[in-house]
Amino acid sequence: MGRWVILGIVVVVVLSVYAVVDCAMTDARRAKVMQKPIWLVVILLLPVVGPLLWMFIGKSSGQASGPVVPSMHPDTINTRETAHDARIRELEEEMRKLDEEIAQSRRDSMDKHPSNPAPSNPDTGDESRPNADGPDHFDTNGSDEGEPTR
Repeated sequence: MGRWVILGIVVVVVLSVYAVVDCAMTDARRAKVMQKPIWLVVILLLPVVGPLLWMFIGKSSGQASGPVVPSMHPDTINTRETAHDARIRELEEEMRKLDEEIAQSRRDSMDKHPSNPAPSNPDTGDESRPNADGPDHFDTNGSDEGEPTR
């Protein structure tokens, strides 16, 4: 006996939730007999009868009158290029150019960075790299003063 009561409560709750969601999502032009807000109140106040009334007499079974959404079938899709599409393509090209400029700027700044050694001169064979000891190399020459030699 207890299982049937629980099952009945679950069925009523599921039916009511379905009817409320269906009523809320249905186009207002499809509601028959009463307006949608009144149908929502009827569904919620009459737990079994309200959802059944909504499903059988509350909404029309046909399509709502009004604009029809075009089909997404490939044969019916409009293939003409619009001004919007052209503008998007133009903006994408501008973004690509800006990305290239940023990348080039980064490469240039990395080449000029002090930690990056200068390339060798292929004509003379000399490398124009800084002294391996660095400009602040201290050569004490056996003295205790520790004066830098430059």
